[in-house]
Amino acid sequence: MTTETGTLENVDAKTEPCFRLIYRSRSLLPKDPKASEAELSEILRVARQNNQRQGVTGALILYEEKGRFAQVLEGPEETVKALIASIKKDPRHDSVEIREAGDVSARLFSRWAMALVLEHHEPDQPLIGTTGGIAEAAPWRVTEEQEAVLTRLRDMTRGYGRGY
Repeated sequence: MTTETGTLENVDAKTEPCFRLIYRSRSLLPKDPKASEAELSEILRVARQNNQRQGVTGALILYEEKGRFAQVLEGPEETVKALIASIKKDPRHDSVEIREAGDVSARLFSRWAMALVLEHHEPDQPLIGTTGGIAEAAPWRVTEEQEAVLTRLRDMTRGYGRGY
């Protein structure tokens, strides 16, 4: 069951081993802000619905300035692999690059979340998809392990360490 915040209540994040995949891609969302917001809202709506049903959790980050996505997906291996195959075919992505994939002892993320990554050193804005589009969500509380992965996603979207 999914709560208002998208938390998967039937996922035991502390004890369930799972497969984790981290990737980054180039965003092919429309440059027009209204059209881009509509696409982001649709991504959130479909992802929340499908991921809850399939037992997939994670976090998606978009850095609008450089037009990049980075995402961590956690769940059953075959389901996560099928999802990344679908993402590779999604016309809203280009240059999908898997950065990490493998079994982990437990999930780090128990909900689907999205953050709009702003200019360097500015805070992220957690966002949720609503029937009216995109809205700012309540700030999330993260563990040190979650923050380490989110920092890695932020760095991947900003292109630290290599040209993109």
